Amino acid sequence: MNPRYIYMAVVLSLSYVLFFQWGQIQQEQDLNVEEARAAVEVEKLGNISILENDLLKIEINNKSGNIVESRLKEYPVYPGSSRGVRVLGFDEGGDIGLKYYIKSGFNGLNKNTPFPYTVVSELEDRVVLESLEFGARKTISLSDTPYEVVVLDENSSGVSYKPYIALYRNDALPIDMPTGLFANASYRGVAFNTNEDPYLNTRLGSLDVAQNYRQSGGWVAFIQKYFMAALLGSDRFEYTYFANPAKSAGLYSMGYFVEPDIENFEVLNSFEHRVFVGPKTRDMLANKEGVSDLELSIDMGWFWFLAQPMVWLLAKINNLVGNWGVSIVLLTFIIKIIFWPLSSRGFRSVAKMRLYQDEVQDIRERYKNDPQKMQTETMAFYGKKGINPLGGCLPMLPQFPFFIALFFALRETVELRHAPLGLWLQDLSAPDPLFILPILMALIMFMTQKLAPPMPGQDPTQVAVMKFMPVMFSLFFIFLPSGLVLYSVTNSLVTYLQQVLIYRTVGAKLTDS
Repeated sequence: MNPRYIYMAVVLSLSYVLFFQWGQIQQEQDLNVEEARAAVEVEKLGNISILENDLLKIEINNKSGNIVESRLKEYPVYPGSSRGVRVLGFDEGGDIGLKYYIKSGFNGLNKNTPFPYTVVSELEDRVVLESLEFGARKTISLSDTPYEVVVLDENSSGVSYKPYIALYRNDALPIDMPTGLFANASYRGVAFNTNEDPYLNTRLGSLDVAQNYRQSGGWVAFIQKYFMAALLGSDRFEYTYFANPAKSAGLYSMGYFVEPDIENFEVLNSFEHRVFVGPKTRDMLANKEGVSDLELSIDMGWFWFLAQPMVWLLAKINNLVGNWGVSIVLLTFIIKIIFWPLSSRGFRSVAKMRLYQDEVQDIRERYKNDPQKMQTETMAFYGKKGINPLGGCLPMLPQFPFFIALFFALRETVELRHAPLGLWLQDLSAPDPLFILPILMALIMFMTQKLAPPMPGQDPTQVAVMKFMPVMFSLFFIFLPSGLVLYSVTNSLVTYLQQVLIYRTVGAKLTDS
């Protein structure tokens, strides 16, 4: 064996081990930093009330009455961390720290000229704030409904104003979330549920002009990866929903005003707002009482209408097997079985091309000086043998949207966050720490390439590039969440095995040798 190859193998092996050890050390350091922050966190903001239940912990600035931080207690920042991930909050780190909070009251009374509140009473799940000077009272409580907060604003000033509530946020990255190319590319924006369209969304960076919708019911939300905050309307009231571009402070605002019922001379001197701050789990969002289409906030890409039923089926499978990784594998098998009639036709066409590749090569050699005659004779031979040169591609086209739909759906599925498959994969939302899945993907792609019939006259440069495709894809998959790579590996492996089965049925060779 060439000593150069042995040397390259040793260098690559050592690099692999060192990179893995660096990743483990980095993860331990992140967890240590997180725990250190937890130890000094509690009283850092001063005049703060803390409300919490089994699922949610929120912090309220007692002076402004704003909800300035929320933590989801069942979703730790890191596996093993004692702190839940933040949705609302302030982050001083990075080039642009996140500012994200909720404010409510009465337009004209305290929207543009905030006044100080004082604490009237404070319990574990409820705080009451009051401003006697301005005639305002605010009660913030944790609802019995999971991940919901109730904000009751009362106006005793003697002057009627419109109740309002709004989310304020800058364009910084979410806090307590993984960073990196693919994490940072996830959708961040505003979404409305309107009477005309169940889901109207705009990226924050594209929110250049104010948006307004007047209607009863509906909702407005800030959308980001895995988690969100939403203001939920009721069919009993008329709202003017709004989203405003960032002002000089860099804060976008979105929320609603509650319109008075002029016909019935109804004056709204008190109003109870319903706020959702939690994970984007499909089952919970789809079954919200009095709210429709909230599950559309899970960004599933262009083919969301295909992804929704597949994610529903994935959840049902997980209810049976109790492992999201195994559920992904089983769902992939089900999809491949459903498309087997189409796939088999394509594979059979490719297998026949390989079976008769020697005869086709003879025709090309015989008419190599007459390209037009060579093409005519080749197509005549294909027709005689019942071969469609495009038969290997056309049956695969209908399957492509389903592959893309599930790929994007898995990227946004919060249930995969910190969910283990087992063995070396303890977090399906994180990249494979041992690179085993990317390596498997490269091997499967390489074996699949071997099944393809050689194309006479193909550009040698193109052939060389195709040989490196498995390596390039495996490098790409190193940075993807392992749940996505698991899906891709399973899909590619089943495709390869199906193709081998058809080749053997037809009698075609699996390789050129």
